[in-house]
Parts: sequence; structure tokens; C-alpha cells
Amino acid sequence: MLRNEYEIITHNNSNFHIFLVNLLYRTPHIHKDFEISLVMDGTFLLITPAGQTRLKAGDFFVMNPFLSHELKAETPALILSLQVSSAFFTSFYPQIEQTEFETAVILSDNAPDTCNTIRSLLFQLAYTYYEKNDYAPLKCAALIHQLFYYLLHTQKHHSVPEKEKQAAMAKGSRIWDILRYTEEHYTEKILLSDIARRENLDLYYLSHFFKESVGMSFQNYVAKLRCEKARQLLITTDYSLLDISLICGFSDPKYFNKGFQAQYGCTPKAYRKNFRNAKLEPQQKSMLTTQEFLSDSASLVTLEKYSSQKDLSAGLSPF
Repeated sequence: MLRNEYEIITHNNSNFHIFLVNLLYRTPHIHKDFEISLVMDGTFLLITPAGQTRLKAGDFFVMNPFLSHELKAETPALILSLQVSSAFFTSFYPQIEQTEFETAVILSDNAPDTCNTIRSLLFQLAYTYYEKNDYAPLKCAALIHQLFYYLLHTQKHHSVPEKEKQAAMAKGSRIWDILRYTEEHYTEKILLSDIARRENLDLYYLSHFFKESVGMSFQNYVAKLRCEKARQLLITTDYSLLDISLICGFSDPKYFNKGFQAQYGCTPKAYRKNFRNAKLEPQQKSMLTTQEFLSDSASLVTLEKYSSQKDLSAGLSPF
């Protein structure tokens, strides 16, 4: 069986986490933290309820807590991400709890100086994080503060009233729980009415609430989730199409075929055939899962490779 894809990030005591990931697809999801991500290689679509934007190497996105987003690439994209809790800042900058950035995407073509500065800070932060020297936590904290100071000075943001923020957090926590529950039970027959009873909510209200929060209907979300799990099984196992259909929660192979074709543009059978005929290196094939997180040692090697390709030293903090 496949590992569930919802993210429960376990932070260290500093309330932040840094990771490198090869990503092909990520179903709509939310985090409880701010997320700042650099595209290091490849291209992908960033999809939010407000619309979609194509990002390429050198671009960034800044995601506010509890904002649903989906990532979709045709070939694996390499992404460096920082996720940091607002609790990281609250002892000396409590305003961060009410702060929301207005611009989700920073394109290198439109703002090259901004992207270079953020890239330099994020690279140095990642190096420090993975090298784990004696004073690494202190230096990481300094760099995160510097990064957010820069973002607050260069990116549009606004302050959300406390009452409105609390309401948004309550809604965000609810949708986070619903997405987590759905990820855990997608192999079963799962209906929005089941979720409504579980959450003690009116079905009509929940239907609109889910679509507003995630950008699609609950039925479409479940179909996307099941199709993505099926796609992984198609390329990583020899299971029959019928078995994959049943494993992923489709009640009928016809629904499996229809849903898969709607999402990937071809039938499951054709997708498997095309993948097996493709001339890919074994390493590339291993990356064609939803997401592959790099180990600490692999992350350092990767950072070295990409820092040698680009001159990242000019904008780095001098400590």
C-alpha cells in the first residue's frame, strides 16, 4: 500500500523545518505554517483557489498558513522549502500572527533582485541546517529572521483583525482535519455526508465550505487523490488494473478509467504502457512518485551542485 501524502510536519524546538523534495504531483493540501519555496529545477503549476501560475527554476512562492494549494509537474521538479510556524516569531514580533502576504508568487523574470536575495538567504539557511554545526540553530534562527524581515519589507502584506484571524484559523484547522481524514480513508467508500456527520455540520454548508477552501468539490478532490495513488501503483507495481482500481477506492473500473483520463489525458492502461516504453534512467523512474524527500546528505550534495551552477555568494549574509 502507498504511504499517505498528507503532511504533518514535525518541527524541532525552533518551530521550523527545511527540506528538499523532488515533486511530480501534490494533491490540494494545507499547512499550519508559513511556507517559502524555491524552484531549483524544472517547472510546475501552483494551483490555489484563486487561480494557477506556472513556476520555473529561480521562482518562489510564499504561502500563508491554512491556504490550500496543489502542485503539478509533467516531470519531477526540485523544490527547496522552508516551513516555519508563526510561533517562531511571536515572543518579539507578535504581529506575525495577524500577518498575511498578498502575493503568493515571486517570478524571477519580474523581480530578479528580490529572487536573488531570497535565494541566497534560503541557500545559506539550508546549508547551515543540513551541516548541523555547533552553532547551527542560532545561525538558522538569524537567517530566518533576516529572510522574513526582507519579505516584510519587499512584499505586499496586510494585518488581519484578531477576530477574523481566529475565525480563519478555526476554518483552516477544520479543513486540515477533513483532508487528513480523507487521506486516511480514500480507499474506502467515503461520502461528503459521512464527513458532515463526523463534523456535525449541515451537508449544504460543508459542500460550499470545502469548495471555497480547496478550490474544487469534495467529489473532485477524492477523485484526484485516488487517481494519483493509482498512477503511482501503475508505474511501481505489476498489479492488474482491476486490483489498482479496487485498492484505490474506485467502486467500478469504468469510473477509474473515466477519472484517470480526465486527470492525466489518457487511460490507465496507456499511461502504464507509455511509462514502460519511455527511455528514462532508473533514477528518473524512481522519482516519478508523488514526492521524494532527499536525505540530509543528499540535500547537501544537491545544494553544492546548484550553488556551483549559480553565483549565490554575492547576496549571502556575511556571518
